[in-house]
Amino acid sequence: MGSPHVLNREKLDQAKQYLVQEGIDCWLIKTREGSDPCMPLIFGLGIVGDALLVVTQRETLAITSVIDAQDVRESGLFDEVITYSPSGFEEMVGMVIGRIDPKRIAINCSKENHLSDGLTVGSYRALKRMLGPYAERLESSESFLQRLRSIKSLQEIAYIQKAIDITLEIYDEVFAKVKKGMTEIEIGQLFVDGMVKRNVVNGISRKLTPPIVMNHNIAHRPPGDSVLKEGDYLIFDFSVDYMGYCSDIARTCYVLREGETEASAPMRRAFETIYEAIDRAVAALVPGAIGKDVDHAARQHILDAGYQEIFHAVGHQVGRDVHDGGTLLGPVKDRYRKAALGTIEEGMVFAIEPTILYEKGPAIISEENVLVTSDGARFLSKRQESLVLIH
Repeated sequence: MGSPHVLNREKLDQAKQYLVQEGIDCWLIKTREGSDPCMPLIFGLGIVGDALLVVTQRETLAITSVIDAQDVRESGLFDEVITYSPSGFEEMVGMVIGRIDPKRIAINCSKENHLSDGLTVGSYRALKRMLGPYAERLESSESFLQRLRSIKSLQEIAYIQKAIDITLEIYDEVFAKVKKGMTEIEIGQLFVDGMVKRNVVNGISRKLTPPIVMNHNIAHRPPGDSVLKEGDYLIFDFSVDYMGYCSDIARTCYVLREGETEASAPMRRAFETIYEAIDRAVAALVPGAIGKDVDHAARQHILDAGYQEIFHAVGHQVGRDVHDGGTLLGPVKDRYRKAALGTIEEGMVFAIEPTILYEKGPAIISEENVLVTSDGARFLSKRQESLVLIH
């Protein structure tokens, strides 16, 4: 399983590399009660009191209360841990920053990305006061903090792979038990039973909640009372959390009618179209590609096959959250801001989910998780090769 701080050491080493690449002298994370969303990713510490964590190109320092100091030291993440008296936090911050004398200082504030916007207004004003003349050297950490989140370390990839493996195990168990006449709620409970058996939770809610189960009413919603009957499609969208990292996998089933041995022709054609669309997205998902171009490769294939426009992005990043921010495989629309213009980099993990969704007619979601490598993308999830048939 590995120690959580193995992962944090990987991320700190990665952070220092990015500081060197961007010419930033130090990165300041001001936190209290775990207030900054980067804390679990970078440090994995539950710091209670006021603290300033300082990452430079060569070392990592912590200015922390006496109460928090022991856990901070025992993490092994810091070259120096400096404590302050009950009224001495501001003075200690000024002294340490003066000693470092940084020319460029990154802080977690961003207009574009909430995951890089960990400073509250009050903390921002307090930090500027503490820094004195150095406050004029502040800039956003957004450019490298999102890369830190997006480009996964070896330990992060291992956690994501385990989440994916558990997700697929639960899917296999559920498929063996689903039958016509069951309600969406009954089917959703099978997933909950699978999570309980493996001591994991849903990757979206971080609780023992059922996945999205869609039979007749196409929407992001919990399972309902709809009863599964012959000729229906059944769509699942399911995520598992393992050690704080998520999977995101969707599958489509078809309920055979009396005398049928395969899905209906419209369902088969729709699935084949989606399968090929995934192939085209994965082929385009190489380091240096732009998100919108990967989206276009899959989207255009679906349009060329005569289906309607997809109403969402073809893919998104997966990691600590099911939707992990950063570069998006989507069209250039106001809704996606600049995410669709982001660049694909080695180490990113994506969920690929081109869809065909109609109120009437075939509805298909087949969502796979892939890792971007130096040679292109490779599947982390075992692909859905055909519609799951329910007898």
